Amino acid sequence: MSETMTPPVAPAGRKCRIEEVFDPGFIELIRLVPLNPHVRALVLKLTGKMPGSECATFEQIKEWVEANCEKKARPGRNGRRLPDDGITVRVDFAETEYGRAAYSVRCSGSGEFRLGAEDLSELVQDAIDAGDGVDGIIDGIVELVAAKIDEDAWSQCEPGLDSDGEYDYGDHDATGTEGSDTSYSKGDIRDAVLAFVRERHPELEL
Repeated sequence: MSETMTPPVAPAGRKCRIEEVFDPGFIELIRLVPLNPHVRALVLKLTGKMPGSECATFEQIKEWVEANCEKKARPGRNGRRLPDDGITVRVDFAETEYGRAAYSVRCSGSGEFRLGAEDLSELVQDAIDAGDGVDGIIDGIVELVAAKIDEDAWSQCEPGLDSDGEYDYGDHDATGTEGSDTSYSKGDIRDAVLAFVRERHPELEL
């Protein structure tokens, strides 16, 4: 008699499992150095929350994450998010990190912003309804996608940022960030949008 295997379920009162929040490599890093200020700064960056000083061991941080954090979208093989037939745009991120030692350092990184087919189709239809001609439709979609990236890229991509300067983390504890910026190529957006619209709306004869 065969048994049906089911994935583990988080205990009552828990929002998720730590594996649904962080990738295996970062979990192992937390296990090795749970008190490292840089590791805790990354926890803050990825979850928007900082574990308290009472969370001094991996197990305590794990319990805190599972009780307080929301699970992320499930990744596919090799840690890549599963495709959904939408478009993907490379976005570069930068911000200034600051902490209790009155230091600041510029941090930067990049990630892939994914706009699903359903959401993109709504933007395409909005642009078509505006009736600005074929070129105007594409330009309108590009601007709408750019606005979407500006609004949602930080929360969706959660890039791992590397500092551009040098400082000693030993006596520092990151408490927040400021001056968050995003940059991307509107040419890349236009190319991706054109390919999408040509496939979904051949009647436009692009």
